[in-house]
Amino acid sequence: MQQSSRRRFLPRLRPLQRGATAKPPKPKRNIIAVLREWHSRAGLVAFAFLIWLASTGILLTRSNDLGLDTARVDWPWLMDLYGLHAAPPQSGFAAGGHWLASTNDYTLVDGKPLATQISAPLGMVADDNPQMPMLYIASPSSVVLITPDGQRIDNLMPPILPISTVRRIGTLKTDPHTVVVQDLDAYQSHDEGNTWSPVSPTEVAWSRPEALPPAQSDKAMPYSKPRVIVEQVLIDLHSGRLFGPVGAWAITIVGGIAIVLAISGIWMWWRIRQNRKRMTSR
Repeated sequence: MQQSSRRRFLPRLRPLQRGATAKPPKPKRNIIAVLREWHSRAGLVAFAFLIWLASTGILLTRSNDLGLDTARVDWPWLMDLYGLHAAPPQSGFAAGGHWLASTNDYTLVDGKPLATQISAPLGMVADDNPQMPMLYIASPSSVVLITPDGQRIDNLMPPILPISTVRRIGTLKTDPHTVVVQDLDAYQSHDEGNTWSPVSPTEVAWSRPEALPPAQSDKAMPYSKPRVIVEQVLIDLHSGRLFGPVGAWAITIVGGIAIVLAISGIWMWWRIRQNRKRMTSR
């Protein structure tokens, strides 16, 4: 009797036990909820990059006003990213016991920078006049007269120069105090460039580049450090190229994420609006 009553009770108990252990079914998540979750995660990832892009973009638009198109930096860690290293000039021009050398940002006479850089110097000659010694430094567009200690005296340009472009500079073999410049034709001057007359190029000792002595190379080293324009750094930061292919790809991916966020955000707004309309119409 006892066993039969237990048998009748067990079938009733088993459904209760199954009901106690059974887990309630998880509610289905709609697509808008899923998109919201991933939208917030992707937004956090893209946030820092978007601030980065916005900041560099603002600075680039005001680059001229802020002087960033001319300002230069030579931070060692930044130069390492660009793969730039100090490299003193290997050659220069010698005249009257003085040496002319040129780096990316400086024109050096005996290892000292001139107040104003001379672009692409192509030769130097000396006038050893005891009363007023001078050095003549030629560039394609002018001839600069300086004192041996680097003070600028004059800058000869056309029409004072008889030629439009200077190709080389030298002195007469028979008179080292007479300066000669040449483009197609050669002209000489014995009065500091005030008057010029034709001369045969064969009569001239032309200034030619020579290997820079180690002492002069050492003096040029502090002025040979590479520098980069700040505007260029901002451009490379904005595009990610400063960090190589990885940086460029990172910016590309962030741009793609931003597009996806914009499209999904508009779509979610539209779906929510449609759902609200349905709710209000009921």
